Amino acid sequence: MIKINLMNNMALSLLKRLTFSHILKNILVLIILLTPLYVFHLNSVVVDYFSQKNNPETLDYKQQPVTIVNMLLLTEDQSFFKHPGVDFKEIARVVRDYLLHDKPLRGASTLTQQIVKNALLTRERQLSRKIKEIIMALLLEASFDKGFILNYYMNTVYLGQNGKHAIHGFINGAQFYFNKKVENLSLEEMATLVALVKGPSYYHPIKHPQRLAERRQLVLRLYHKYEKIVK
Repeated sequence: MIKINLMNNMALSLLKRLTFSHILKNILVLIILLTPLYVFHLNSVVVDYFSQKNNPETLDYKQQPVTIVNMLLLTEDQSFFKHPGVDFKEIARVVRDYLLHDKPLRGASTLTQQIVKNALLTRERQLSRKIKEIIMALLLEASFDKGFILNYYMNTVYLGQNGKHAIHGFINGAQFYFNKKVENLSLEEMATLVALVKGPSYYHPIKHPQRLAERRQLVLRLYHKYEKIVK
């Protein structure tokens, strides 16, 4: 009797494990089947949105001053023309420095990811949003060329407030801060606009002039020190 009960318990235990395994297998299969549909949905969102936004009343990419393009890329995304929308090497470096060298975590988002986050997603800090951001950045780069993406960023990046009105893009930033066309800005003025990209409130010209000056000097140092990304 004891032997029979023992066998029954073993069989029941095995059945439970098999049932759980079966359920887990079905869940994994479902995820594999649904993932392409989810990616396809995200792709339609990306393409639909940016196809409607591909002719803003701003400068074309070839009209953007090469100097300010180089400053932006050297400061914010040096691998822009090499990565597929996400800089996996930079992410690996950030994680390595954090785990092995006790360095603070720093941002590793590309310009493409910033566009997706600002245009299509919320700013909530959740893993699910970050995964969606990565997928959509990859899809954006697969659907549009680098020139379009960089130009879109330069025409829409947030650079501050004029009362209730937000200042977006280097053209509007040049007009608001310096009353000039962007192509007529001096080297320091261009560096100032690029410095503001990091945080218009944190580097506010009136409230935090010292912070802005230090950031501007960093932009200028990078510009003078390293090889230009765009010739």
